[in-house]
Formats: sequence, C-alpha cells, structure tokens
Amino acid sequence: MHKSVKTRIKNPDLIDIRRNQIIQGALKVFIAKGFHNSTVREIADAAGLTMGSLYNYIRSKEDIIFIVYEQVTRSLREDMKQAIKEAGSPEERLKAALRQNLTTVHEYQDVIMFLYKESASLDKESIRTVLARETEYIELFEGLLRDYFIQKGKKIEETRLRVSADLLSYIPVIMTFRRWSLRRRFDSMETVMEEILNFMLKGIEFIEAEDGG
Repeated sequence: MHKSVKTRIKNPDLIDIRRNQIIQGALKVFIAKGFHNSTVREIADAAGLTMGSLYNYIRSKEDIIFIVYEQVTRSLREDMKQAIKEAGSPEERLKAALRQNLTTVHEYQDVIMFLYKESASLDKESIRTVLARETEYIELFEGLLRDYFIQKGKKIEETRLRVSADLLSYIPVIMTFRRWSLRRRFDSMETVMEEILNFMLKGIEFIEAEDGG
C-alpha cells in the first residue's frame, strides 16, 4: 500500500495548489540552506503561508521531501504519457518517451539533485512508496520496449529487457550529476540531450543485434 501525507483539508484542488506552494517555497530554502539547516517557519514564509496553514497540508519537514518526490514522479509519468499519446508506431512511441524523459529530467535537475542528497531523511514507509513509484515508471519503459520488439519480430529476453528499461529511465540523470562539467565542455545542454538520445537509440540497436536481428 502506498503512503499518503495526511491533510486536514478535504478539497483536492486546494491541496494541490497549497502543496505546490509549499514545494516551491521549500526548495528555495533547502537549496539555499540545506535541508537540516532549514526551519519550518522559513519554509512557510517562502511559501507565503502561515505556520498554522502549512500544517494543514503536511505534518513535518520530512513530509515535504516525500511530496516533492510525489510531484516529480507524477510529472515524469504524466509528461511521458502525454508525449506518447500522439505517437503512432511502437518505435515512434519509444523515441517520444526517451526524448520526453530527457526533457523532464533536465527541467527538474535542481529538484533531482536535492532529492538525491536528502533521500536518507525519508522514513521506511516513504522509501517503499518512492521505490514503488520508480518501479511503475520503469515498467512504462518495459512496456514500450516490449511493444517495439514485438513489432520488429524480435525474441524478447526478459532480464535484458528489464535491465534495459532501467538504463533508459535513468541515463538522463547524468545531466543532473555531471551538469557543471557538461555545460563547460559542450556548447549547449540541447546538444548534450540530443547525443544522449542518440546513444540510447544505438543501445537499443545493440540489443536487437544481440537478439540475432
């Protein structure tokens, strides 16, 4: 069962609005001061909320990390589903998903870096939910790869397909962890993104060759 952060407010639209405020305010404070040096009062001020109002939507500072995870993973899933909605063939859907994954990871790079640094602050229940969300995302890539290989008439090796889906999901994160070096060494991040996409597409061709295609 997935964790959810309890709230005293019943209106789901208002919850989304306020939690987005909290996330945006908290990230400004966390990035400037670090998670452990930040106070809930500073987060409330940055979010434009009173302390009392803030606690209507979260129970603790650690809850904020969790709702940030939830927002990022939801955005990744929704953006990818939207990207492949207009694509036709399984090959076009796979390419659209890879490109959108790169775009969304690039957009959220500051948030991803923060989450990587502070994930140890999550409780066990939150970690289980986060891992389940990540698995759901990777399984979207598994499905796209499966459809692609079926269209090509290729034999599907399950272990290779699952590992490949993991790699395709997370290779773009190099843009977060190596961004300072990449920005210094290349003309633009758009160039880097295009080359990462080409690399992943070549990797899929390699899988096909390994399958005897």
